[in-house]
Amino acid sequence: MSHYPKKSLGQHFLNDKNMIAKIMRAIDINENDSVLEIGPGEGALTYELLKSNCMLTSLELDTELAMKWQNIAIDHSRFQCIECDAVTEDWLPYLPVNKCVGNIPYNVSRPLIYKLFRYRKQIAETVFMVQKEFAEKLAARAGEDAYGILSVLSASFADVEVLFNIPPSVFYPPPKVTSACVKFTFKDIEINDTLLIEVVQTAFNQRRKTLKNSLKKYYRPELEDKFEWGKRAEEITPEEYIKFVNCLTFKNN
Repeated sequence: MSHYPKKSLGQHFLNDKNMIAKIMRAIDINENDSVLEIGPGEGALTYELLKSNCMLTSLELDTELAMKWQNIAIDHSRFQCIECDAVTEDWLPYLPVNKCVGNIPYNVSRPLIYKLFRYRKQIAETVFMVQKEFAEKLAARAGEDAYGILSVLSASFADVEVLFNIPPSVFYPPPKVTSACVKFTFKDIEINDTLLIEVVQTAFNQRRKTLKNSLKKYYRPELEDKFEWGKRAEEITPEEYIKFVNCLTFKNN
């Protein structure tokens, strides 16, 4: 390992060939693919992506690693590495792509997922490595303990699959938790993303209240039969939230 992992950046580098091969099978890459990689790090996935001759853009926050990949890019006409913070960087110049991949630091998983949702119309499919409990939240269904804001938004925007778990032993340094490989296949859905996020966050931030109380700012008598106002946030399916937001959008037009 030529680069010492920085705790401040949440760096845990994949170093198990069998697990890398398994993840690459999940990504299912070929030379016709255009790929955005979040955090190439030491290159466990990046080297394999380069072998495929896909069109690859990698975003790397660590200056030392970014310089390494920029030097490598000199010999790869279909590869570029941008030194930036993927959480705050505008992804639009590097889109559209049909795949987005990355081993995501646990401490920025949530903002990166929201960033992914923001650009979902320019990204067909995503394969991320995240903390197992976080992956479970992404894939949870209404009524389950892990069901929350991320569950609703993920299911609204994409088909989400938790493909397999990834043990700490395949990373350097080993994290204290198990990871998981999760796949998003984005849907072609027209909805007011900002309003959906606002409604879902408002509902779950007061999850002990019924929706008639937590979402009272949206309540109108004519919407009485459009939503299960007597239920709580965790009892409502993503489809029901989408239906409600579409009613609000139509009403406001």
